[in-house]
Amino acid sequence: MKILLLMLVGLLCGGCFVFDEIDQGMAIMDSHTPDSQRAKAKVEAVGTAENADGTPKSARERLNEYYAKQRAKASALVKTSAEPGDKLGRCQIRGAIHYTRRSDCQTRGGKFL
Repeated sequence: MKILLLMLVGLLCGGCFVFDEIDQGMAIMDSHTPDSQRAKAKVEAVGTAENADGTPKSARERLNEYYAKQRAKASALVKTSAEPGDKLGRCQIRGAIHYTRRSDCQTRGGKFL
């Protein structure tokens, strides 16, 4: 009797919406994994592979675009991270010489030379 009841439930729930909902939820969760985020970032970093007129870009054009974006990001970081009077120089920390900004040297407990 129990086996018959289990077979009946299995047949009736074969196309159940619960399985569809689980599959959709798994797809959403997979889209938020670190691997998929890295893949999206890589595509955005490289940019589009076509010019405005639809012709494919050469590898040199795509590399130039990539490096221009990276330079812009780096220059924005440098501009925002340094104070106007904060200059680069030698810093002595525990006997070793490092080249850092004055504020970084003081933060690390060094002596700015």
